[in-house]
Amino acid sequence: MEWQIIDVKNESGKTIPFVSIGRGQLDFNAEACKLVNDTGEYRFAQLLKASENGKLVIAVKFLTEYERNSIAIVRKNNKGKVVKGMTVRNKSAIQSLYGQEGINNGVKRHGVELVDKNILKILD
Repeated sequence: MEWQIIDVKNESGKTIPFVSIGRGQLDFNAEACKLVNDTGEYRFAQLLKASENGKLVIAVKFLTEYERNSIAIVRKNNKGKVVKGMTVRNKSAIQSLYGQEGINNGVKRHGVELVDKNILKILD
């Protein structure tokens, strides 16, 4: 028998851009916010959908001013201090896109990628 060493990742995930989906909201971590060069100026978001190879694709467009069908962005706080990260909260919209996964009490992480200067595509 030959033993092989298992590759163990020592990353905490803090350097990986992702969105946590659940509880009727999308929580973007600080690394995801860096992709859109967020310095706190984004105040609204629009949920976008498209079809890619016959599959539904979801993205979020971040806005500085209100536009039609926008959702207010909630900034994350820790002990009363604003920290990096953004939350887009709208239970009915999230449920219509993600079904039960979108409103479960638990959350599921999905990677994100920049598709335009202020648009993040949510990956499977």
